Formats: sequence, structure tokens, C-alpha cells
Amino acid sequence: MEDLVDAHYFTLPSQGNIYTLTKLSMSNGINKILAASLRRKVYLFEYSIDENGSLTPMVKEIQFTYIPGGAEIISIDAFSKSQTSNDFVIGITITKSGDDNSETYLHIYSEWDSSSEFSLENAAQNCLMLELSFVPYQLCHAELVVGGAREVVWLLSGSDHKVHVFREDSPNHSYSEASTADFFPELSDAPSVVTSICMRYDASYSRRISAFGCNCGYVKVSVVSVEKREVVSSWDMRFEGFISSVQLFTVESLLRCPSFVELRDEAAASCDQEPPLNLLVTCVVENAITFMDVLNKGFSCVRVLVGSAQFDAVLCSLAADIDMDGQKEILIGTFGQELLVYKLKTEADDSEWQLLSQRTFANPIQAMMYLDVSGDGVRELIALTLRGVHVMQHDSKIVEEKFMSRFNSLKLKIPQCEDAS
Repeated sequence: MEDLVDAHYFTLPSQGNIYTLTKLSMSNGINKILAASLRRKVYLFEYSIDENGSLTPMVKEIQFTYIPGGAEIISIDAFSKSQTSNDFVIGITITKSGDDNSETYLHIYSEWDSSSEFSLENAAQNCLMLELSFVPYQLCHAELVVGGAREVVWLLSGSDHKVHVFREDSPNHSYSEASTADFFPELSDAPSVVTSICMRYDASYSRRISAFGCNCGYVKVSVVSVEKREVVSSWDMRFEGFISSVQLFTVESLLRCPSFVELRDEAAASCDQEPPLNLLVTCVVENAITFMDVLNKGFSCVRVLVGSAQFDAVLCSLAADIDMDGQKEILIGTFGQELLVYKLKTEADDSEWQLLSQRTFANPIQAMMYLDVSGDGVRELIALTLRGVHVMQHDSKIVEEKFMSRFNSLKLKIPQCEDAS
């Protein structure tokens, strides 16, 4: 992380949590950040170009309607219904305590008129409220394939030990709850509150690989037949405490060999041999663990991230190629204010995750993202802490050196054309 420098930081009026950071992936490839704080406030972070052509960071509060006084935001998520235009849907879960009981809601914001140019401020005024009978936890979206057609649905875990599925009724501009057992059978048997969900499809969208973790320490990975909507195989085990995150990832960068694609991300070209899919699990009372090549080896090939539990509870994790060498590293964010970076080292037939670097923050680290928010083609590291949001950029000189090194290496591999004369 030596080449990552602080580019911007903005404070939040109250703390968020592990579920209150999300992104808006614009059709031009640039991303914007939405960060929610506990006390009703949601902020948009983006870069704009000033009259001199310079990038200027901008932070502004977005006034989402129908979040009453005294309400608390629990989780936030967003997605675009189109891959060619900005047609965003934002979901926010809230709870409001009354004299006798608490009320909980899922608010869905969208511009129903997709023919007009998207405006986040306008979308924030169009709210569909769904009253919930449980306390919400993680809110995320997933791609659902039915009869060859794809749609994006909401997944919401609850205090009732269930994962609820909400599908859109487009003609009526509404959402309704669908059967989890029918559409996501792998999520229908959780023994306690589901605290983290991760899903991926293979390149042909014939299989869905799902992982989830619970507050009781239970973790399960399933392979689901998309056509038959049934679980083909699964593995499960139990850890000692609350599961803060599960991540399915390949060590190889998606730029090198993208045979598995994240939900709603652009699918890149496939490769001849699929890289092994691994599972990263973080527990608040244990070291983080990776299960290597989980689809072929189940939970038998274990690699411990030694030392990851030395800085209080692990709150979040991220698999990203932050040193830009084509191989992903694992980033661990802790309550003890340390950000740890691990790299896979392979010797002979053995491999292990070794601590590559670490950085101390002023507050606990609750969530992380690695994406391009400046529009220069290089990703930034975004970290949500207890007090605010950090935006860290790569040193431009190091980026230039890596680019020229790769470019020169590529030139050597390209046969030179002979002079026709």
C-alpha cells in the first residue's frame, strides 16, 4: 500500500456500519459513492471537472424522502437496471422506534420514467415503501435468471433467520416478495441471521455459486443449477463467532482470466481454463481463512491469514489487485483500526497468504471498495470508517512505471511486420 496516497476524506455526522457503503456504476465507466450514516443522512461522493480541467472532489447530501425523524439507516445498496444507461434503483432499510415497538421498512427509490436522463435528486423523491415484519440486516442485489431472461432482484436478510427476495412488477411500478425456496433455494435453510451474502455466475450463466455466513458462525457454499433451480452440491461448517464477510474470488485478476463474473458487472472475454474459485471468510473472533479451489476441494484446502485477528474484530474484507501485478491481494479491515494486505506466495506445491503491508487508520474500518471514481482508468481504494470515508489513489509515477513496463513487455510479444518495400 506504499503507493496509495490520501486523495480525499469526508466526515459523516454519525457512524455507519458494515452495510452502509455502496456505489453507483455509471454507464461511462466512472463510479460514484453513496455513504449512509446512522441518523438518516446519505452522502454522494464524486469527482467533477472544473473550468480549468482539473478534477475536484464533491460531497453533497442527498435528501431521500420518507425517512422520518428519529429513524436509523441500517443498510443501503444500489444497482442499474440497464448496462447501457444510468437507470439506478437505490434501496435503503430503516428502523424507527416507537413508544411500544419498532417499525422497519425497505425504501426503494427510482425514476420510473426511464426515458428521461437519470437524476439522483429526482430518484430520491420517488419512494416505494415496503413495511417489514423483521429487523433488516444486509441489503444486496442479485441477478436472477428465469427462462433465459435476466432480472435484478433485492435480497434482504432479516432477524427472522430468512433471506427475503423482492422482485419488481414493472407495469405497476411496485415490488413484491417472492419465494426464496423457488428462486434461491440455497438461501432457504439458514440456522440464524444471515450476515453476509456473496454470489457469482459462471461464464455461461448455467451455474450460480452462492456463499453466506451467519451470526452464529455458520458458513455455507452452494452450487446451483440455474435451469433446474436446485442445489447441485454444497459444503458447510461452523466458526466460533459472528461472520462479518464472505467473499468468492479468483486469485487471478479478472483482466487476465475472467471466467467468473460478479453479478451485474460486465462480462469480459472467457479463457480456456477457468481459474480456481476461492472463498474468503472473516469471523470477528478468529483469523480470516481462505478455502482454496472450493468448487473442487470443498473446505479441505485451508489457508489461514495469520495475524489478521491481532487487531480486534475483523469487520470487512476485499479481494483486489491493488499492486497491479495481475494477481489479487486480500485486504482486511479491523475494528482495531488496521488495514492489512495479504499476498499469496507459492513455493513448490505449497502456497500461503503472507502479510504484505499494513496501514493504521484513526478509526475502525467498516467497509471497503476498489473502483475508479476519478475517471482516469485507475481504481481508487475507498474505506468507510467509523467517522468518515477515505479515498486513496495510486501514486501517478508508480502507475506510469507499471504501465510502461507492461506496454514494453507486450510489444516484445507482438511479431513485428516486415517492411513491405
